[in-house]
Amino acid sequence: MAQPKGNVGYMFVGDKSIEFYRDPITFVNKQMQEHDTRIFQSRLLNKPTIFLGTIQGVQDLVGECSHNFEMGYKVFMHGLYGDNVVFSEGEEAKRLRDVLHCIFQPDNVQQFNNKLQDLIVKHFSHMDTGTEISAYERFKHFATELSFSIFLDVVPDHSDEVNELLSQLITTHWHGIISVPLSLRMPYWGSKSGYNKAVEAKGKLIEIIRDRLEKANKGDFLHRITEAGFQNQTEVENHLLLFISALVPKAFASILTSFTLALSGQDKSSQRHQACVDSKYLDHVLLEVQRLWPPFFGGRRLTRKSCVLDGIQVQQGTAVIYMTHAAHRDPKVFPDPEEFKPERWEEK
Repeated sequence: MAQPKGNVGYMFVGDKSIEFYRDPITFVNKQMQEHDTRIFQSRLLNKPTIFLGTIQGVQDLVGECSHNFEMGYKVFMHGLYGDNVVFSEGEEAKRLRDVLHCIFQPDNVQQFNNKLQDLIVKHFSHMDTGTEISAYERFKHFATELSFSIFLDVVPDHSDEVNELLSQLITTHWHGIISVPLSLRMPYWGSKSGYNKAVEAKGKLIEIIRDRLEKANKGDFLHRITEAGFQNQTEVENHLLLFISALVPKAFASILTSFTLALSGQDKSSQRHQACVDSKYLDHVLLEVQRLWPPFFGGRRLTRKSCVLDGIQVQQGTAVIYMTHAAHRDPKVFPDPEEFKPERWEEK
């Protein structure tokens, strides 16, 4: 058992939050190089924080040691999302996961295919190959409409106004996540804080969700989720709010953009062909894309009981941030970690 390298500094003056959130990857890489370790400590959000950049450390955190931690972002996000599976623990989390497993059984997911195919045709069948576009923005628009279509049963071709309204609301709602969680009004300027606007957007989204639930047809996703076993209407609404969050299409667009870039260029023609004809190889390409360019940089936990993560002592009250980008480049698990090698997954 060892103590973490690094320095947590003094309160306020030693805080590295601005430096970290300005560029998380650069911050972590610099610290790992400076301390010659993939696990180090610093001060973030004015709290001593352990950063994990190893696969074993992350496995310990979310696996056998998970009961020693609580969610680290609940204080920022709960007010905008309410109670849902993300913030639940213990038996409550198990109950909600069981409900969600029922909803997303293979037979149910199969029903999404028609909606997926319709949106693929709408967004990609008439693309001008000679025109430069933003791949990320195109994929995000596609993923946003797909989310509304699946989870709110919005018909894309007949609901442009609804899609536009929902897109504006989920964007405003998402911006509240990266705002200070205070509801402030500035009466003399007539403006509101980003968090206050997000709370209002949440209220409007819940109203739309309730309206869609009332109009649900038997067999639709909205009908199935009401019959899935949630304890009350609020649980249903909160999970639908989570499903249509702007975070989902952003993550989806990030993966699709990275996938496109990874297989672009004349030198990747053989890989593109193999991915088209070999579904197993396509799976390996997608795994390698998510390894190298994960859509989320990581997550945060708060330590409620001292424990050991990958041989490093973590004290009660310490925050822990697992850095997906760094852990996925752990050379102990992934030789040549910076190389794009889909074939490495054949052995996993």
